[in-house]
Amino acid sequence: MEAIMLDQGALRRLNALTQHDEFTATMYVDIDQNKRANRKRGFVVQAEALLKGLLGRHGEDPALEGAAARALGLVRDLEAQGRTAMVVVHPATGLEEVHQIGIALPASAHWRRGTFLRPALEAMDEHERYAVVLTDRQRTRVFTVFMGELVEHGGLVSASTGRTRTTGTDQWWSQKRFQRHRDQEIVIHAKRVVDTLHDLAAEVPYDRLIVAGPIEAASQVARLLPRRLRGKLVETIALPVTAAVKTVLARIREVQAAMEREHEVEIVNGVVAELHEGGKAVAGLEAVVEATNQGRVWKKIYVKGLTVGGSECRSCGSFSVMESGACPVCSAPLEAVSRMVDRLSQAVIEAGGQVETVDGPAAEKLVGRGGIAALLRY
Repeated sequence: MEAIMLDQGALRRLNALTQHDEFTATMYVDIDQNKRANRKRGFVVQAEALLKGLLGRHGEDPALEGAAARALGLVRDLEAQGRTAMVVVHPATGLEEVHQIGIALPASAHWRRGTFLRPALEAMDEHERYAVVLTDRQRTRVFTVFMGELVEHGGLVSASTGRTRTTGTDQWWSQKRFQRHRDQEIVIHAKRVVDTLHDLAAEVPYDRLIVAGPIEAASQVARLLPRRLRGKLVETIALPVTAAVKTVLARIREVQAAMEREHEVEIVNGVVAELHEGGKAVAGLEAVVEATNQGRVWKKIYVKGLTVGGSECRSCGSFSVMESGACPVCSAPLEAVSRMVDRLSQAVIEAGGQVETVDGPAAEKLVGRGGIAALLRY
């Protein structure tokens, strides 16, 4: 089966499975072909072990056994191209999908109500779509990077004359006039590059922009960016226009990591400020659960990897920090949820909110607030 691109549309479709009572099988498999163990389809052995462990944890369950068999079949038919494969099987609806992801996610297998999306959500949060233009005075290469995958857009590159005049033996061009002509050509080419970035935004909308190349050429492009594109610019970096794709991707990842950590610190600082001022923010699991039940969460923020228990009411859909007992809203029995953070994230997304995971310095600040917080709509 052909792999489906993991985008926001796919996530919404998979997230909708939480509304079905029947369980979903979700499996993350390490398929990175740079690892010796995964070559010669070694990742199939890994998938078999994951599913065997899953079956062992849940005991005899015909629905799970059928879903596991179908999931393993999807892995066996897979042509590995990314670093992680997310396999989803929902027997009740017949949904069977494979999503190849260009970044490494922990291998795991799950049988639960709704797709286990937390690893993918965390990854998408940390990986905005970046556009990269790599240019010198005559040549231009354009890339986009999302979820660890780099795509070069050769067809979008604007035509360039590729011609630079030099002083002839008859001294027809004075040195001063030659320099002025050279500067003019640099500007003209830079304007073509900006046009290319406009074309790219129309075809593949991007969140951030990196301008790379020899400093003179890259700086000229950065200076000519209109306000809309200048707002997306995060950095101008020195890089030869002939750089290998792996080199380009490595530099982009460095910029992305630094940007994400800075962004996370800003968010957590904003939450702390709102808390001190009695503003639109809450912290701690109990407060976040209450705000989620009320539909007030605009953005949920939590420490990457946070695991807490709780419960969900299958009657009214409310959440509770208690793992058993009666629902505080409708008095129906509560059902224990081992991965409470995941269910809260899904509920926030379903309500049109956002989810942000934090790591590094930002996570250290948030741990003191219970590791989870939320910015509120009202």
